[in-house]
Amino acid sequence: MNPSLFLSHGAPNTILKKVDTKTNLRKLGNSLKKPKYIVMVSAHWCTRGLKIINPLSNELLYDFMGFEPELYNVKYPISSSIEYTNELLQILKDFHVEIDINREKYDHGIWTILHMLYEEVDVPVIQLSLPIDYTNEQLLTLGEKLQSIRDDALIIGSGSLTHNLNTISFDALEQPSPKVQKFEDEITKRLKDGNFKQMLDFSNIEEFNYMHPSHEHFLPIYIVIGSSHDKIAKTVNNEILNKTLSMQGYIFKG
Repeated sequence: MNPSLFLSHGAPNTILKKVDTKTNLRKLGNSLKKPKYIVMVSAHWCTRGLKIINPLSNELLYDFMGFEPELYNVKYPISSSIEYTNELLQILKDFHVEIDINREKYDHGIWTILHMLYEEVDVPVIQLSLPIDYTNEQLLTLGEKLQSIRDDALIIGSGSLTHNLNTISFDALEQPSPKVQKFEDEITKRLKDGNFKQMLDFSNIEEFNYMHPSHEHFLPIYIVIGSSHDKIAKTVNNEILNKTLSMQGYIFKG
């Protein structure tokens, strides 16, 4: 059985920096057995209702502005699959999932994570949208439906453990904020103890609205938790970049 992962993708240009995150994620990628395919959810494709990427997709979306010119020249082959798309459509039929034929490219929440995990991806990558109109409990239920594919698929939620862009520094290696470290430690404790239900209500998480003025970068974690049988996580990348961007990730093996 493949694990499920929640990974913080950080700024798009993280893939160009000399940071521990790149080393840690590549070690993680090298430690994983090769899945038949990968299913990913990114904070950068939010929809009403659940959608699935066009199965003919094979291009990158450079959905950001103001970064280094070389970032817009990054090439990283990724492609979807008609076979596995049809499989997911059947598995998720109770969620009224639909193919978005106009969604033909993978956003940076997808390809920057894969770029750091693997030198190359030679299995299909199926992207599901983040249904922003779902409750946290519904996202958890969606993840539970994906438990059945874990023998074949690696499930990855791409977001950010913290994401207040008003507080970040342009210096990736600036001294981390103690407030961010405290928030990270609290989430980590709950996930290591299997106390995920304490995270379903944001009011139960101290400083949540400060760390997430909008919620989309945190929400993929509920799908990943749901896809786990025992709901217990271990950390995979203990780094804070740009002062307030926690790059912490979690692996659920059970």
